[in-house]
Order: sequence, then C-alpha cells, then structure tokens
Amino acid sequence: MALLELDEAELEPLPLDGMDVPRIRVGGPPPYWAVRLGGQEYRYERSFPVKGHGASLPDFLREHMAAGRKPLLVERLDRFYVYLG
Repeated sequence: MALLELDEAELEPLPLDGMDVPRIRVGGPPPYWAVRLGGQEYRYERSFPVKGHGASLPDFLREHMAAGRKPLLVERLDRFYVYLG
C-alpha cells in the first residue's frame, strides 16, 4: 500500500463550523489510502467536495472526533480527502 509522507510545515488550520481542522493542500499525486504526518499515520475514510459540502463534512468530523479519532484533511483540486488517525 502506498503511503504518502506529508510535511508538518505545510499544515494549516481550516476553520469549519466552529472547529479548526488540520489541512494540507497537495497538487498532483492521486489520493493515497494512507498518509503520515509527524509520525502519526492516518487512513483514508472518504471525500467531500470543497464547495457544497454543507453540514455533512462538519457532522462527519464531529462524529469521528467524538469517537476519539483525529482528522486530517488533504485538499486536492476540488475535494477534501478525509483521513483519520
């Protein structure tokens, strides 16, 4: 399985419905099933459109954060790829 190593220097918060969710913007490579950031491994869960995600993305993130999982958004083109650690 391909694992994408991400640089913490590229991390920026995404203000989203009262939360600051960690986000990294990437360019060319296709989505990966797993990424690593600062020694923490995250697994791909699902994606949402950047425009038009409405309340579905914040609700999805809150549900998983309440279960103790850490979200990481990878923004690529017109989609947010949600990874959970």
